Amino acid sequence: MSARPPFRSLRLRLLTPIIVSSLLAAGLVAVGSYRWGNRLAETDLENRFRGIEETLSDSNFPLNATVLGSLAKLTQTEMTGWGPTGRLRHSTLHVDPTQLPNIASTIATTVSIDDRRYRVFWFSTTGGDDRQDGIANVAVLFGEEQIDASRRRAALLPLVTGLSTIVVLTSIMLMVTSRLVRRIGVLKHRVEAVAGGDFQSTVADDGNDEIGLLGQSVDSMAAQLDRLWKQVHREQSEKVLHQVAGGMAHQLRNSLTGARMAVELHAAGCGGADDEDIRVAIHQIELSEDYVRRLLLAASGRQDRDRPMDVLVCVKDVQSSLSPMAKHLRIELNWTLIENLDGLRISDGPTWVAAITNLIHNAMQAGDDVDVHVSRIEADQIRIEVSDNGPGVADSLAADLFEPFVTSKAEGLGLGLPVVRRAAEHLGGKVSWRREHDRTVFRLDVALGAPAEPTAASNHS
Repeated sequence: MSARPPFRSLRLRLLTPIIVSSLLAAGLVAVGSYRWGNRLAETDLENRFRGIEETLSDSNFPLNATVLGSLAKLTQTEMTGWGPTGRLRHSTLHVDPTQLPNIASTIATTVSIDDRRYRVFWFSTTGGDDRQDGIANVAVLFGEEQIDASRRRAALLPLVTGLSTIVVLTSIMLMVTSRLVRRIGVLKHRVEAVAGGDFQSTVADDGNDEIGLLGQSVDSMAAQLDRLWKQVHREQSEKVLHQVAGGMAHQLRNSLTGARMAVELHAAGCGGADDEDIRVAIHQIELSEDYVRRLLLAASGRQDRDRPMDVLVCVKDVQSSLSPMAKHLRIELNWTLIENLDGLRISDGPTWVAAITNLIHNAMQAGDDVDVHVSRIEADQIRIEVSDNGPGVADSLAADLFEPFVTSKAEGLGLGLPVVRRAAEHLGGKVSWRREHDRTVFRLDVALGAPAEPTAASNHS
């Protein structure tokens, strides 16, 4: 396994090239400005000297110590006057004359006097041999510190400007990269959460840029994974449901067969074949046997053929099977048929009856006041609403209420509502629930089947 490369901060990787390039640019500009300032300083120095030379070389006033001192202060220089024989006559430098070299005879342009460096220019006066002041040559000494100051001034402004720009640019880039790194960090944690199975939280922000689009893609991926996970979980749950249904159905079939035979023998032995209670019991056992048969088919992966039935027949079957139970449990079970249901048919009556029975059973287990409303909502749809006064569905179960094995009952398996959902899908409808006025309401909408063909007798009549 290859070693993991060392961590390198994205902020550092973004800022380093910018800072380095900015420093190099500022340095190059400063060097160029220094050279340019040096050239300007040299040009300025020569121009100052030319102005002094033009003024003094053919002057008629005497160049004595007083005049040279005044001119030196005016021009910010030092001046020395030399006779025709190279003898120092006057100087503005307050040093021992013996320490002054014969500047007029030196070739060097820079000299050191009393620990100070000077740039030396000199010129000859007109008629120096005949002048009354005896000044044949004048040396003008410019202090090197003035030249250096000019150079520094020329280089300092671009350097300060460059460094200030670097500071501002670095601060702005630091804020930008910090926000960028923070957004990437959020995206990283979100991707790790998705990898860990958390498909619900979102990461996309308001940024309409590459990172924002990437966050939206991660959210889209998480949503797709969530749908796939739920589909896989549902398929796995249905597989387990088939296995459980098969095992339960085999046991129930034997028990129901024995119960039906026992009731029939009792009825035959007691002469109570016309007893209404006996007929209801046998009918309920027959219905249960039919449910078990359908469970066995579902467990084997097969679907029973649809058996169209009248709506009223289905409703009466449910009423006849559940009303005695509600009476025994002292539950108020109220039925409301909003409009005439004659002639309406369900494409698969047993499936619809099983779904309604499950909803009413759940309501009777949750509360002691149950209302059942049957109505036609469209030309081709019928609605069942079952409401109860129970405490309602726990928040932890609300999102997965129709998934297999989701239940709040200690003795429950969580198989009733998944059966209702599958019945709704099979009948081209849907099931939903809500909490309204302190009551829990389940709504089952299914499509109506084709009406029954009229018989020959009815046609003849």
